[in-house]
Amino acid sequence: MKKFLVCICLVALAVVLPSAKGSHALEFKETTYDFGNIADTHAPVVHEYEFVNVADEPVAVLSVSTGCGCTRPEYPAKPIDPGKSGKIKITFLPAGQRGDINKDIKVRYRAATARSSKRITLRLNGHVTPE
Repeated sequence: MKKFLVCICLVALAVVLPSAKGSHALEFKETTYDFGNIADTHAPVVHEYEFVNVADEPVAVLSVSTGCGCTRPEYPAKPIDPGKSGKIKITFLPAGQRGDINKDIKVRYRAATARSSKRITLRLNGHVTPE
């Protein structure tokens, strides 16, 4: 009976540990940025979300989606090695925008040996007033 319980525990650990390992592969310095109050004639707002690969294997940023053409992403094309950092650059174009701005930036990434990708949502907030 003891051996059976030990086997069950080992199987459970084999299933849980790989998924836990990949759950926090990218550690972001911040996940929300507030650019404050700006006029709709203001120059584009640029912000870089910095992250570190805290996994023990390379991690690739697969996609970054913003949901609207006024928010444009740039992200690393190559996988980030363990312990190295990277940036996701977001450019927000305020022309034609008004009121409170609450943009979700969806980042999809995957560690080298992971079976599936992970997601994290970054946020860009602020207020645009007509000039």
